[in-house]
Amino acid sequence: MKLTLVKHSETLSIHRLPPTPETIASCSSLLLPSPSTDASIAPSFRSLTVSPTELSLIIPSSLPPPPHDDRKSETDWAAFQVQGVLDFSLVGILSHLVAPLREAAVSVFVVSTYDTDWVMVKTDKADTAARVWREIGCTVVD
Repeated sequence: MKLTLVKHSETLSIHRLPPTPETIASCSSLLLPSPSTDASIAPSFRSLTVSPTELSLIIPSSLPPPPHDDRKSETDWAAFQVQGVLDFSLVGILSHLVAPLREAAVSVFVVSTYDTDWVMVKTDKADTAARVWREIGCTVVD
């Protein structure tokens, strides 16, 4: 399977909060680019996922974390985007990317969007992940 992964330059933080309406509303504002951001620059990766038991928020580490007593946070994540639009009929993409990382002791956090998959690894393991993916025939673009 020939895949291209694009490493994004911005370091991300992952936050866990309670899935209350108030928390959802306060976190939603963090999904918008800063008003001072150059409109010609694509916004960085951000994600808000709500389940019955938690709210997961992924935002650039440069942003302040949402204030909440029950917040848990993980910082220093590097994001790799699978390049292109992935058809829903494709099978095994994530296992192809993640299984070799397990062998290299690289922990992952994965988010799928409608178009593609994002694989996040701790920043200190980003070079290892890129090397492993290259070894299995993927292209990694910095």
